Amino acid sequence: MLKKKKIVISFYFGLLIILMNSCINKNLIHGNLPEAELVSLLKIGKDDKNSISKILGHPTFEGTLGDNSFYYMGTVNSKLAFLKPKLQEQFILELKFDKSDLLKKIYIYNKEQAMDVAMSSLKTESAGRKASFFQDLLANIGVPGMKRGGPIIGSGKAND
Repeated sequence: MLKKKKIVISFYFGLLIILMNSCINKNLIHGNLPEAELVSLLKIGKDDKNSISKILGHPTFEGTLGDNSFYYMGTVNSKLAFLKPKLQEQFILELKFDKSDLLKKIYIYNKEQAMDVAMSSLKTESAGRKASFFQDLLANIGVPGMKRGGPIIGSGKAND
């Protein structure tokens, strides 16, 4: 009886440890911010977009509308259990190029230099029909390939 009681107590203690672990503050790292050592390899006036892509990888996004730049962005968020993550750190590396795509300047921005951009509340209407709740719910009944073992498009399964 005593051995059974110890097993039950050990089980509940292990369960408590697992549950408390989910409440620990976690750092979530997102983005594509290159290491400082790699950025130090870049040479202004010598490196172009192709050589920089080979050294740092593809940028997070590229400048548009006449902005001839590469942007590498990285964020660190802290998250506690199921609560909304909070931004701890944010860095943006901007690499500006001249007209011949040679590296001209390097800028680094942090979260204090960021600005909020208001999103538009306007909607873009698209052509098509509006489906009711039940039409959406029943839409896949009778669609081929939805049975178990059948071919599923985009599943990564190879056809024999």
